Amino acid sequence: MIEQVLRQRLDVGSPLSRVLIPLVLGLRRRALLRAGAVSEERRLAGIRSHFYRIPGRRGSDPALPIVLIHGIADSALTWAFTLRGLARVGPVYALDLPGFGLSGYPPGRRYATIDEQTAVVAALVREVIGRPALLVGNSMGGWVALRLAQAQPGLVRGIVLLDPGGAMLGGRASWEPFISAVAVPDLRTVRQVYRQMYGRVPLALYMAQHGFQELFLRDPVREFVAAASEADFFTAEELRAITVPVALLWGERDRFLPAGSFEFFRENLPGAAVRVLRGVGHLPQQERPRAVTRYVRHFARRLDPRPAQSVTR
Repeated sequence: MIEQVLRQRLDVGSPLSRVLIPLVLGLRRRALLRAGAVSEERRLAGIRSHFYRIPGRRGSDPALPIVLIHGIADSALTWAFTLRGLARVGPVYALDLPGFGLSGYPPGRRYATIDEQTAVVAALVREVIGRPALLVGNSMGGWVALRLAQAQPGLVRGIVLLDPGGAMLGGRASWEPFISAVAVPDLRTVRQVYRQMYGRVPLALYMAQHGFQELFLRDPVREFVAAASEADFFTAEELRAITVPVALLWGERDRFLPAGSFEFFRENLPGAAVRVLRGVGHLPQQERPRAVTRYVRHFARRLDPRPAQSVTR
């Protein structure tokens, strides 16, 4: 009881409440750059897009690039603890989706649709990387990765999904509790989202409740959620038609996505490799980065070893 009250009150009056998360993200960015990542910016699909690139380490396969795609209200910095390990597979590209991180918006709008986000990833693979890539997507990033594999499978060597979003389930109505949660109207809801999102909530987050709330109150989140229609979500038939190799990694304690999401993907991605991480929530790349890195590397070894052909720029 005392600990619960402490966590609820820890944020009150704290000068770190709004600056702690930006401070941590800044430290992550600095660490990435010191570790050899390069910060780059290109116009992709008509949108100013930012990404981090880290060259493949000695002995890696230059013909197997990896593209990391973050989730809603997040950024490429969510992959800070996995980039160097994944560079043992091949060159790694961690993208800021439109409106997040250091990327811009589509012209005349403060959010990007799933189709626009997918077009940006497709342009990154085609115009920057120049060959099919292994996509690793968390949450909304998994949704985007699957849409790209559905629309342009020639750009995709394989996909690793980390707690992906986009399951149709019972239609938009089944997503209403999620929609209400990400609206984060008050700090009580912030703490609820913490418990849904993390297997074990980092105590420091209770000192940054206002900052966390502000991440979800930004236009790219609010307007994306408001504009999403049932046509954006995956039907079972669409998932079953995916032809590229797929692996599904799920955090056992993920309560952020609607109930039934894991089962929907597991049952409708025939042939997908599946692993559940015990004690982990919605963000395995943050809670268990080494396990995620090992899993992606293991999956990469199972892909077709033949050199991938270049894609048309």
